[in-house]
Amino acid sequence: MRKIMLTCLVVSALLGAVTLAPAEAVGQVNQKNLVTVTVLGEGMSKADAMRDGQRKAIEQAAGTLIYSQSQTKDFALVRDTVLARAAGFIQECKVLSGGSGPADDGTWALKLRCVVSKKGIEDTWGVVTNLLKQMGRPKIMVFLRERIDENWQEVPTVQTRVENLLLKSGFLLVDKNQIKEIDRRDLQSAMAEDKPGLVAAIAKRFGAQIFVTGQATATKDADYPKQLYGRMRHKYWGEANVKTFRADTGQLISSIPGKSFPGVQGSARGAAKQALDAEGRFIAPRITNNILRFWMDAMEGRGEIQLKVSGIKYLEYTRLKKALAKLKEVKDVRAKFASGNADISIEADCTAESLAEKIAEQMEDKLEISDVSQNVIKATFVKGN
Repeated sequence: MRKIMLTCLVVSALLGAVTLAPAEAVGQVNQKNLVTVTVLGEGMSKADAMRDGQRKAIEQAAGTLIYSQSQTKDFALVRDTVLARAAGFIQECKVLSGGSGPADDGTWALKLRCVVSKKGIEDTWGVVTNLLKQMGRPKIMVFLRERIDENWQEVPTVQTRVENLLLKSGFLLVDKNQIKEIDRRDLQSAMAEDKPGLVAAIAKRFGAQIFVTGQATATKDADYPKQLYGRMRHKYWGEANVKTFRADTGQLISSIPGKSFPGVQGSARGAAKQALDAEGRFIAPRITNNILRFWMDAMEGRGEIQLKVSGIKYLEYTRLKKALAKLKEVKDVRAKFASGNADISIEADCTAESLAEKIAEQMEDKLEISDVSQNVIKATFVKGN
C-alpha cells in the first residue's frame, strides 16, 4: 500500500513538473493579475535588447487585448504609445542568458523572464484611447539634412527611416513635398545657426506639434579604397545628431547623438548609403520612442506649460509668480520678464486647458486669457487692478 501511494505521489510530482514549463512559456497568471512570460530581446546594444524584450513581454502578456483592438481606429498609435512605457508594466525582469556579451556581429540577444501587470496595460490602453479621441493624432515635421563627403543629398536616407517608423506608429507627418523652396532655405539657415525657434515657426505654419531636425553625414575612411579578398572595397562612416522639439514652446524633447556605423561596398556611394542606413536603423527607434513617451505625458497633462502674459508691470509679475506657485496642480514655476512681457514656464499635473480654467477662476480680475493651445496659454494683464 505504501509503495502504491509513493508511486502516485511521484507521478503527481512529475505531471506537475511537466505542466509548469509550458505554462511559463506562454504566460502564468496569478491572483493579482500578473503574468510571467519568457521572451528573447534583441538589439544593437544591451539596453536595446532589454527594451526590445520588455516590449515583447508586454505584447505577449496582453496578446488577447492587442488582438481584439487591432481593427480599431488609431490602433498603431495606441499600441506603440503603450509599448513605449513597457518598463512601467514590468514588475520583475530577470536575465536568463545572453547578458555576458554581444554576438560576433556586435548585436545582443537576451533571454528574459518578466512578470507583467496585465491590469496596468489594460488601464493605460483605455486612457490613451480616450485621450486620442479628445485630442486627435499629433502631426510631426521631420527635416534632416544629409551629406556624403561634401555633397548634400536630395533624398536623405536617415530621414526616410525616421519618417517610415513614425508613420508605422500612426503619427501624421508634414508632407515634405509641400515644403516650398523658400521654407527649405529658411530651415537650412535656422539649422546652420542653431535657431530652433525659427524651425518651430515654420513647423507651426504646417500644423505640426512636434518637429525633428538635425544632420547626418557619411565620411570616407582614410584607409580606403583597398583590396579585400581580391576585390576593391570602399568604406564610409555614418553619423547623425538629431534633436526633437515642441513646435508651440520650442521645448527640447530629446537630443540623440548618433553612433558611428560603417558601410563597406564595392562603390563609394554604396558604402556611404549603407553606413547612413545603419545610422537610420539605430536612431529612428530612439526618436520614435522619445516622441511616444513625451506625447503620452502631454496627453495626460504632465510636463511643461507656457504662460505668456503681455502688458504686465514688474511688481504684478512677481505677484503673479507667487500666486501661480500656490495652485495645488503646480509643481514648479520659472519665469522671465522683459519689456512688459512675462514668459512663465510651469510644471503642472494638469493640461493647459485645466490650468487656464484655474487661472481664469482665481485671477479673472488680473488676467484676460486670449488663447489656449495644447501647452501654451496666452493672456493680457488687465490694467487698473
